[in-house]
Amino acid sequence: MPSSNSAFVDAVNSNYELVNKYLHYGMDVVPRVTWANVDTNEFIAEWLVTSDYISSTGCIDEGCLGTITDNTTAMLIGSLVPGEKSVSTSISVQSVTPIAPQTTVEICCRMSNRGTKQPHATAVFRDKHDHSRVYAVGTHTKFFKTGLVETQPKM
Repeated sequence: MPSSNSAFVDAVNSNYELVNKYLHYGMDVVPRVTWANVDTNEFIAEWLVTSDYISSTGCIDEGCLGTITDNTTAMLIGSLVPGEKSVSTSISVQSVTPIAPQTTVEICCRMSNRGTKQPHATAVFRDKHDHSRVYAVGTHTKFFKTGLVETQPKM
């Protein structure tokens, strides 16, 4: 794994605090970025999955996954391409295996198409201690457009 850029980790975590809280059904969901590399367009965030975020199938709730995939990948893209306004054109999430409550998950986010009008990012939700165990995956595509006005309220 390439080395982490501590300034980039700080910048992404700072953006989390300034933009929007992660709210899923009124619950605060706050992954913290622990590793990031601006050269490879990626970061890793940690999140403790409690029983509040597990569906009746035993997997991470896909609505919650949608919220976290949207926000983490948007923060990655926004941190790598500051000042650009964008809209989401596609978000997709899939829970792939059950998870136990109190499991710490690493959310591995990677952006491709950097420097284009339509960047794409992926999020892989894996076990912090067993990287071969993947609980969920998500994808997010955005479109940069000049003239967009920020309409989402700050929380």
